[in-house]
Amino acid sequence: MEKINITIDKEKYDFDKGITLLEISKKLHKDKFPVLVAYVDNEIFSLGKKINNDCNVRFVNVLDPIGNRIYQKGLFFVLAYAFKELFGYNYYVKVCHSIDKAVKFRTNLYLDHDRINMIKSKMKEIIDSDMPISKCLVSRKEAREYFLSIKDTSKADTFIYNTNHYVTLYKLGDLYDYFFCAMPVSTGVFKDFDIYLLDKGSFILQFPAISDDGKIPEYVNREKIVKAFDENYSLSKKLGIFNSADINMAVANGNISDIIKLTETISSNNLLNLAREIYDKKDSIKIVLLAGPSSSAKTTTSRKLSMFLKSFGLNPKPLSVDDYFLSREETPKLPNGDYDFETIKAINIDLFNDHLTRLINGEEVDIPTFNFYKGKGEYLGKKIKLEKEDILIIEGLHAVNEELTKSISKDKKYKVYISPLTDLNIDNHNMISNSDVRLLRRIIRDNRTRGYTAEDTIKRWQTVRDGEDKYIFPFQDDVDYVYNSSLIYEIGALKLYAEPLLYGIDNSSPYYEEVVRLLNFLDLFVGIPTDEIPSESVLREFIGGSYFE
Repeated sequence: MEKINITIDKEKYDFDKGITLLEISKKLHKDKFPVLVAYVDNEIFSLGKKINNDCNVRFVNVLDPIGNRIYQKGLFFVLAYAFKELFGYNYYVKVCHSIDKAVKFRTNLYLDHDRINMIKSKMKEIIDSDMPISKCLVSRKEAREYFLSIKDTSKADTFIYNTNHYVTLYKLGDLYDYFFCAMPVSTGVFKDFDIYLLDKGSFILQFPAISDDGKIPEYVNREKIVKAFDENYSLSKKLGIFNSADINMAVANGNISDIIKLTETISSNNLLNLAREIYDKKDSIKIVLLAGPSSSAKTTTSRKLSMFLKSFGLNPKPLSVDDYFLSREETPKLPNGDYDFETIKAINIDLFNDHLTRLINGEEVDIPTFNFYKGKGEYLGKKIKLEKEDILIIEGLHAVNEELTKSISKDKKYKVYISPLTDLNIDNHNMISNSDVRLLRRIIRDNRTRGYTAEDTIKRWQTVRDGEDKYIFPFQDDVDYVYNSSLIYEIGALKLYAEPLLYGIDNSSPYYEEVVRLLNFLDLFVGIPTDEIPSESVLREFIGGSYFE
């Protein structure tokens, strides 16, 4: 038998030509978490793939960001199959959005605890049976006809705007489904999950979390975040747009201009309402704090909010947390020796609070300007004093962390959390990740304003996400207002800018698989011309042409 050489974790092994990834994993993989898929050089494959040439292999489990996504999608498939087995095709289950390291689903089936337990038991039965998941290549026409036959119009309609002649489906039992990632070869790997009843028409699906070392964290109902998602869903119902096919149809029918105008009007009205709420409390509030994850449009939102506050007679004054960084030699370091600029301990909190207290008391304060080249703060004659109608606007990573403004009583502060929180989906079983929306925004902005390639941004993205988990998400409940910066049409607009940048990354890149995934995602949306997007839109912060630049 002819031998091939395979490198795994820098160790070289000789195997018979034609061996499968599954066979290799059984021989070598000793980790407590089962292998889901594997990288062969820079591409992901299911474990059923036969290896015929020398290559590098890296096995992927649930603690890998890609593996965690695959685990989630595989659970969705098991859930869809369990639902079909229990209730037939007259009832649907629809993925909505991620929330607190879990995913929300809606259904037209009346839910109670007994039915939730029934669904959970059926899923366990499917998982314990270790049912095979097989990959099938079918024509786009055949795929559309199949989904129409099982009354899944959300999925069938996506193929109207898909230009590929063939599509990849996965088969579990007698159910076929369409996902945007490779699947494990069988259901036995999905043993850890839980289901949590929300109300008579929705529930939460939980799965192992990377940040909890593969454990399922306790679900916390983030009421303000949930409310923002629900308001976005209400907007979707008003517009009759629930998935990618609906927005594509609006483009094809020439209605996208009206949707852009209406979406932007509603977004501005929400911010105007926020400004009005702050104004109504102007006698007590002296500081507005804005925070949110990367590429949430914090800069545009803070400037637009300031404009609205001015229209009410207030005088917003910006104060940058970045000017209060500790000098370079005092900055904490990461285990690898790099400076940790993300931690709140990198900020001179005592000086910041001293200045805030003096400003609130009506004193004039000499404000530092941080010189990033020299790595220290400098006093250049910048002075601030709060008059009667003045209000401080502070935007930053730690802005809603109470530790940052601990010297100021809560009644003098108003905290705003900003993030794109979309309820728009691709179809019933494929949600649009809010993280993906932010990543696309950042790829475009980083290239336009900093000259970074898409690969540069993708390379840094996991570090950015880790920082958000530590420094932003734990404080999202302790806010007064959640501003949703998502725009229902934006992916079609972002597509025109992101695609050329993503195509610039070839298959030699270690991030090639992520590039392919993003391109496949964008391929499901018709491009939307951006000439009708107003200059004050939050989207202009990323694509350019902003009134506030």
